[in-house]
Amino acid sequence: MWWSRLVLLGLFVLAGCGWQPLYGRNSSGEGGDAAPQLATVHIQPIADRTGQQLYNMLRDRMNPQGVPADPQYDLVVTLKEQAVQQLIQQNQTASRINLNFTASYQLFPRGQQAAVFQGQARTTTSYDLLVDPYASVVSADDAKRRGAQSLADEISNRLAAFLAQPSSS
Repeated sequence: MWWSRLVLLGLFVLAGCGWQPLYGRNSSGEGGDAAPQLATVHIQPIADRTGQQLYNMLRDRMNPQGVPADPQYDLVVTLKEQAVQQLIQQNQTASRINLNFTASYQLFPRGQQAAVFQGQARTTTSYDLLVDPYASVVSADDAKRRGAQSLADEISNRLAAFLAQPSSS
């Protein structure tokens, strides 16, 4: 029962600091402009297989209906991937790989050259190098998919927070 009081206290603190919901509306009808704004963003294609996965995940989060009918913004994403060998064995072979992903992104109003919002998202995933080569390839593909998923979550959340601001509309 003590935890319910803690949650209630947390809600009062949030209510007093000007917090507004990102996707829904509060009791005064404020907030919740992110979903329609995200649906106006056209995502430029991203190179490589992991970039294609990132593109698809961003599109699913930002505009589940597909390509925007009347895009207001263009999102340009550049993805960098670096593999770092970990857990070096006595025979000098690695048994684990860390994949470091960095996605630089810029949001442009449609037809303009100056970005109104930009940033970087980073994540690291890892996988084991196994005796079976096929299993290692599957593990690597899964690690890349998880990395793209993490980047898509971070980028779409940051864009939603930016686009929900009254001054960005």
